[in-house]
Formats: sequence, C-alpha cells, structure tokens
Amino acid sequence: MRRFFTLLTLLCAITISASAQNMKWVNATELGIHGYTKKSDKSPYYRFDYTPYEWNNKTIVSHAKKCTGLYLVFKTNSSQISATWENRPGRMGDNMTGIVQKGLDLYIKENGKWIYAGVGRVSTLPEQSKRTKTLVKNMAEGEKEFLLYLPIWCEFYNLEIGVDSNATIEGLPSPFRHKVIVHGSSITHGASASRAGLTYTALLSRNLGIDFVNFGFSGECKMQPQFLDFLTKCECDAFLFDAFSNPNAQEIGERLVGFVEGLVKAHPGKPLIFLQSPILETLDTKKYERLSSRIELSRKMMKELSKKYKDVYYLEVENVTGENGLIDGSHPTDLGFHRFVEAYQPKIAKILKKYGIK
Repeated sequence: MRRFFTLLTLLCAITISASAQNMKWVNATELGIHGYTKKSDKSPYYRFDYTPYEWNNKTIVSHAKKCTGLYLVFKTNSSQISATWENRPGRMGDNMTGIVQKGLDLYIKENGKWIYAGVGRVSTLPEQSKRTKTLVKNMAEGEKEFLLYLPIWCEFYNLEIGVDSNATIEGLPSPFRHKVIVHGSSITHGASASRAGLTYTALLSRNLGIDFVNFGFSGECKMQPQFLDFLTKCECDAFLFDAFSNPNAQEIGERLVGFVEGLVKAHPGKPLIFLQSPILETLDTKKYERLSSRIELSRKMMKELSKKYKDVYYLEVENVTGENGLIDGSHPTDLGFHRFVEAYQPKIAKILKKYGIK
C-alpha cells in the first residue's frame, strides 16, 4: 500500500512538472507586492523589520516574519493561473484551515467588484514546504485583473505566478486608496477566517476601497513601547486598533495613556480609532470576570482619552460576532467576521470620511 501511494505521488509530481513546463512563470517581486506596514529590507515577504528592536519574545519575531496581509495585483489574458510557492514548514493550527495558514486566495475584478476566483490548497503534511498548484483554469478569453492574497500564518520564501506560455502578465498598483494601519490581536491577524481574503482587514479594504494594512500580532498586541516606537514612524492616513484583547487590566492601566499620547504627538490630525474588545464565549467564571474587568477599564479610559483628544475615537458593539460566530470561543468564523465588518464598517467609514479618507 505504501509503495502504491509513493508511485501515485510521483506520478502527480510528473504531471505537475509537465504542466509547469508549458507555462510562463513570473516572480511575485517583479509584479509588485503590496500591503506593507513598512517594507523590510530583510525579505520582500516580511511585513515588519523587527531587528532594530530588542524583543525578548520569539513569538513576536515569528509573527514579524509572516506575510500576513500582503497581496499582489496583476492583469493577464491567460486562460489559467497557477502558483508555485515555498514557505517554512510547520504544523497546522487546530482552529484554522490550511488555506488561510499557508495557501493562497485569488480574486478577480468583475463589474468593478472583487469576487472569489480560486485558492491555492496545501498539504497537511508539516514537512512539506514547496508546492505548485493551479488556482483557476479554463477561463474565458480576454484580459482580466486579479488580486492575490498571501497566507496569514507562515513565513514565505518565494512565490511565482504561472500563466499560459503565450499570455501576457503585468503587475498593477494597489487598487486601494489611502493607508489605514490596523494593529491588533489574533482577531486582526486573521484567526480564524477560512481564507486570507476573508479577514476583516481584507473585507474592509475591498468593501471601502481603502487599504486597511494588517499589522495583527496574535496574542502579543499589548501596546508595548517597541510597537509604539515603530508605529510613530509609519507613514499612513489613519490607525485602527484592536488593542484590548491581549493585554490584561494591569497592562492596559499602565500603558494605554502613554500609547495614545505618543501616537497623537507623532501623527497630529490623524484619526486613531480604537475598537471594543469583544466578549468571548466561556463558562469559566474567573475568565469571564477578567475579560469583563478589562473591557470596563478600557471603556472608561478610552472615553476619557476621546474627550481629551479630538482625533481619538472609541467604538463599541456588543456581541459583535453574534450567535455561532466563533470557532473556539475566541476567534471569529467567516460568519463572525462578516458580522464584525457589518457592524463596524459604517462607523469606521463615517469617521474616516471626516478626514477625507474615502
């Protein structure tokens, strides 16, 4: 039986190889990669250069190397689109799909809207790091525009896009206006959307035509001075924060005022929008008390700060993900993210419009 599967795997590899030889391959860096908070010289697939800062935290360094929120935009008259990519091998998380963690998510522009076109699937084998997949095939003739999201939960090494050997392909600038940096917890990072294009930052970008840049750091968004230092030096038009899901009440009490004051000073006249930490689903009474006290403290402090600074805002939505909107009591499903965006998008858009961000 093992010999049969080995032979089958070999035959599949030969088929993919033969198909790949009949295609033209272009490196993603030649097409242009978008979605950076601030581009790193270390790698085109890093979203954050962590090296100037002293992080005694391997998780933050690992998250910094992830390609979360990065995307390509291109046009081609090919009848098919394939991709070959390589990422750091590792185990899959138990509350996310392989596609969102290590795969690709492709959209096509039709009648002025971005709609789903295909995905780059991945094997669940932890040791596999390189793969070639067809994302979409047998498309109608003519030139089309595509938006390709990279995965949210892995370190990328290389990406090439394959099209018909006689087709043209050209990188395009980002279709999204302005730049809103979104800093937050695992919810911002994208857990547990099924695809990278269904995170709330990606949904907001396509819905509003504004570039909501994903700077989520799962479990580690605690208003640390290193993050503050970095964000004060970023060029953008606005900030959106999911800042209260990771820190405990003591950390909020000690860091929030300085965090806001530092950003106000560095980015005068730019909106700083903070979101309420969502209530999680738990029967653990002690955990619920901790979450509730954290929410009450952040609410009290943010209301004071929003009165003190005219460009600081605090938005609240109770039970934002609704019934059955979480996969594990903490992280939204696609339905949960849809409800999250449905609730917050009008409020966020109204604030941004006041600053000419529309």
